[in-house]
Amino acid sequence: MPGNGLPKKISPCPIVEAIVELRFSSEVLPDAVFGIIYQAFKDEFSEKVENLPILQLPEPIRSMDPALKYQPYYKLIAGNLILQVGPRVTSLSNVKDYIGWETFSPKIKETFSKLEKLKIIKSVEKLGIRYINFFKLDILDNINLRIVMNDEPLKALQTTLKTEIQEDNFVNILQIANKAKATIQNKAITGSVIDIDTVSTDIGETFFERMENLLEKGHNIEKKLFFSLLKKEFLRTLNPEY
Repeated sequence: MPGNGLPKKISPCPIVEAIVELRFSSEVLPDAVFGIIYQAFKDEFSEKVENLPILQLPEPIRSMDPALKYQPYYKLIAGNLILQVGPRVTSLSNVKDYIGWETFSPKIKETFSKLEKLKIIKSVEKLGIRYINFFKLDILDNINLRIVMNDEPLKALQTTLKTEIQEDNFVNILQIANKAKATIQNKAITGSVIDIDTVSTDIGETFFERMENLLEKGHNIEKKLFFSLLKKEFLRTLNPEY
């Protein structure tokens, strides 16, 4: 059993997407960022390159709208890994079958180390480690969280909850929804979502010096919150491996 007492994996694995995102200020002009990153990663992510819908908007709108400031413009695909790139953001995602942190983590570090060597990032403004989990059942019946109204358990047809929980220099943005719709392997299904985005903005120009520690700490905080939500009897049905 690992030192933190948390399962290494559960089965069936509920993770439908794991995303690690860097938001940054750049040393180069915004229009040059993608070209530089693409040249460095084109051989590795050679399967497919997609323009994202934001590029259909005029450039002045993209650059002036605060809501669009950190949106990616391009998607590079290599199997179940996706690299997304914008003028102020880069993210690496694991979609479909989750490869596990022991495999995903070195890939993240390799990707971000490669970015550092390109000398395009002046300062990292945000690190986000996000896991989106999907369950076919109503998750509200199986988690250590109660929503009450007039001292009685809330009975609602559909419930969506969003809250922020601080731990050290990270903030967990937790979203839970039952009767949510998702498309998995090209099939539309209804179930429940536990979405945890573990974010740190206390980084600045020292990110790459502290990258490994920040990634491991953020992942551990996210994982601890996820498993703390699951009732013990429900966790046992997920075949935990320690």
